[in-house]
Amino acid sequence: MKPPQLTRILIVGSTLQFLIILIALVFAIFTVALDGTIIVTAIPRITDDYKSLGDVGWYGSAFSLPSSVLVPLFGKFYAFFSTKWTFLAALFVFEVGSLISAVASSSVVFIVGRAISGAGSAGIFNGALVTISKTTPMSKRPAYQSIIGGTYAIATITAPVIGGAFTDYVSWRWCFYINLPIGALAAAMLVFVLRLPAPPKHSKTWSQLLWSLDLVGQLLFLPSITCILIALQWAGTTYAWSSARIIALLVVFIVLFIAFVANELYMGDEATVPPRIATKRNVAASSIFSFFNYSQFFIFVYFIPLYFQGVKGVDAQQSGIDTIPLIVANNIASLTSGILTTVFGTYVQYFYLCSVLTSVGAGLMTTWQVYTSSGTWIGCQILSGFGTGLALALPQISVQPSLAPQDIPIGISMTIFCQFFGTALFVSIGNNIVNTKFVDAVRTIGIPGFDANRLVQAGATELRRTVDVEYLPQVLEAYNGSLRWAFRAGVIMAALSIVPALFLEWKNLKKPDEEGAVGASPEGKGAEPLREDVVKVRADTLQ
Repeated sequence: MKPPQLTRILIVGSTLQFLIILIALVFAIFTVALDGTIIVTAIPRITDDYKSLGDVGWYGSAFSLPSSVLVPLFGKFYAFFSTKWTFLAALFVFEVGSLISAVASSSVVFIVGRAISGAGSAGIFNGALVTISKTTPMSKRPAYQSIIGGTYAIATITAPVIGGAFTDYVSWRWCFYINLPIGALAAAMLVFVLRLPAPPKHSKTWSQLLWSLDLVGQLLFLPSITCILIALQWAGTTYAWSSARIIALLVVFIVLFIAFVANELYMGDEATVPPRIATKRNVAASSIFSFFNYSQFFIFVYFIPLYFQGVKGVDAQQSGIDTIPLIVANNIASLTSGILTTVFGTYVQYFYLCSVLTSVGAGLMTTWQVYTSSGTWIGCQILSGFGTGLALALPQISVQPSLAPQDIPIGISMTIFCQFFGTALFVSIGNNIVNTKFVDAVRTIGIPGFDANRLVQAGATELRRTVDVEYLPQVLEAYNGSLRWAFRAGVIMAALSIVPALFLEWKNLKKPDEEGAVGASPEGKGAEPLREDVVKVRADTLQ
């Protein structure tokens, strides 16, 4: 009988060394997540400085578009090149973009900086998870990856509060300056502490390597996803659904996406999304679950603060504080499921609980009214946040037992793309729903000589200043009703998440199975079980 094969070499030499690596990854993730939503409370001051109200939509999109569409490309980079230096390169790009945004002298330069930051961020979240997968045994990853996922959620929620504080007391530019020291510290820690085996040597020429990166697929995929996201952002608000621009964007999306799928089938194992990986049961189910779960979660992350600002009349910082129940419950649940998965090895049950609890919590949020009590909205947030958190970080774990070690970066990238794409897609859809419903409702009220679109442009915090006191109760009811439509979209996504969850395979991360899990054997079923050992290696093989 042949000795068990080694999946990889785990290099972490001490608890202190791994703790430093984990802290560095948390710092990097915190800055990226912060950058995604910190701009929300700074936008009014930015538009005042640049006199650029027409560019507001691009301040968020310029970051979110590249941060989602470039994730699959970074998955390829992590599969072929050094994990450590690919991650540091992504962090460097992100930092450069942050610096450009901080010092930008015009709106156009600011948008360019946001786009560069978004491009770098696309490689940071999945890079952190790939690093965890290469420095810890399978059975211990859920707890550590739940810390990464929890950090992302905490930063996303607290970012508007931090951004509001910077904007009010220092300058909105510090929303981006803050990334520089934190990112630099994370990079320094990883440069000197993180040591991983060099990537496997291969005999491919540079032209063959470029072919393996599937650049044609990337050139089809990036513009296709960009078109659909822009179309959903513009349709019904900036332009009518029947306008030539929207129709053209949708047509281009369909044509390019069909071409992308055809290219992936043709490329086979060299594809951006190799069919043999995408069609694995756990990979497909985990990716689709990520799409639904993150979509519903960020609908509430984005629109609950607007409920507090627009309907309840609080400022941006207070709305962030009022959303604390959602994020605290989310992180407690994420850490709990991660620790329990580490202890017992099974995880599918948390996907089921996530779908059920989140659906109930989200459904209760659709009942919120203008005068809903604090006890009610706190309880609803706790239930929804706890449910979401139970499986927030687990899809990146559930793909790994079915994959060979060299395929894990691509599998992780697939789930991350689905969650980022779902977030960008449904925040745009939710925003479209809210604005359309709100404008229609205000027009129905019939305020003499009043343009309903003014309220959309003014934003939630300006409702009470823009509308006469006589009509304010009706307008608040209209805004509350429009937000509830977005919440209903969240309920649908939460309920749909149970479908992919039912297709997940029941695997125990602590026990090898007939396919060689944990970490499937490259040779497939019938091969010797894989082991995850910490072994010593020659220093000249480390990077």
